[in-house]
Order: sequence, then C-alpha cells, then structure tokens
Amino acid sequence: MDDRNSKKILANNIRHYMELHNKTRNEMCTALNVKYTTFTDWVNAKTYPRIERIEQIASYFGIETSVLLEDPLRLPSDAILYQERPSRPIPIIGAINCGVPLLAEDNIEGYHETSLQDITSGETYFWLRAKGNSMVNVGIHEGDLLLIRQQNDVDSGDIAVVSIDENDATLKRVIKKENALILQPENPAYETKIFIGEEINSVQIRGRLMKLEKRF
Repeated sequence: MDDRNSKKILANNIRHYMELHNKTRNEMCTALNVKYTTFTDWVNAKTYPRIERIEQIASYFGIETSVLLEDPLRLPSDAILYQERPSRPIPIIGAINCGVPLLAEDNIEGYHETSLQDITSGETYFWLRAKGNSMVNVGIHEGDLLLIRQQNDVDSGDIAVVSIDENDATLKRVIKKENALILQPENPAYETKIFIGEEINSVQIRGRLMKLEKRF
C-alpha cells in the first residue's frame, strides 16, 4: 500500500469516527492537544501522523489502532465499523443478599468478561449476583450482576458490600454521620440499620458497587 493511499484510509476513518461520535475538529484538537492546522492536514490526507498520535486518536474513540489503519471499502457504505473492546475475565463469587444479610459464597462459580474501561489497573474486582429486593429503588433486582471493587472504606452515600460481625454480607447504601454509621436499604419495606459509637466496629466494608448489569 503506497503512502498516499495510507493517508487517505486513515483520514477517512478519522472522519468516520468523528461523525459517529459527533465530534468537531476543534474538539478533537483540544482533546489531542494538537494545532488545528495539523489535525486538518491529517483529515485531508495531506500528512500522516506519527504512530503515537494514531494510538492517541484510537484511544480517544475507544477502538484498536488497527481499526484506523484498515481499509473499510469492503464494507457497505452505511456500515459502522465494530471493534470488540479489550476486556478480561473477572470472577463471579456467589451471591449477595439485598434483604436479610446473607454470607456471600467464597467459591468462584464462573467468570464474566469485563471491559477494561470499567476497571482500574492494580485494583481487585469481583462480580456478585444480587438476591432479594431491598435495593429495588436504585434498579437492583434479583439475578442482576454487581461489579464490586474490593476496598475497606467508601464515601458516605456509596453503595457497598458490608459484613456485620465478620459473618454476614449484604449490599446497602452506607451513610456516615458523626459517631454513627447507617446501612440504608433502597426499599421502604426494609429496616435501616444504625450503628452508634463502638457498634461501628462491628461493620466491615468489603467493597464498593461500581457497575450494575441487568439480567432479565
């Protein structure tokens, strides 16, 4: 493939993804920290960016670098190029009750492919299956998958997996007050638990809810 054709393919692909994401040239220049004239030369196929710039553009659109370099002419004119987002398997560890506290099973029952966009490198994650209906007012229902980031503290208002007296695990909204910790369900039919003073030490935070995947 000659240099002129490579420039044209790249330019066409950049314009395609700009239209797909409704991005202007000014927005692209700001995001990539490049001059307007430089970016214009790229999308007009006058110059070819360095490979690190191509990688930066691909990352901005959430696609692989190779997608920007491939000739899409084999596809129908109205086709949208699809590239599977990078992912890695995250273990599904039992169930978490959203009603009466229930200890989550320690055994791994399977793995769920999880987009790298949903996780942070260096952190530990696991999936749990929701049980019960105490969190229905925030859209959590029986069978839903819950992505949990393992951590021993959360901000007030976060939804978290918590254990009580090292025995039971449950999913509740954690609210912190002066000298008090509140485990709040999202269903008025369930009781809010309030721990005061030394009682707070009986509550251990296991992780923060990061994502919900519905299961119908």
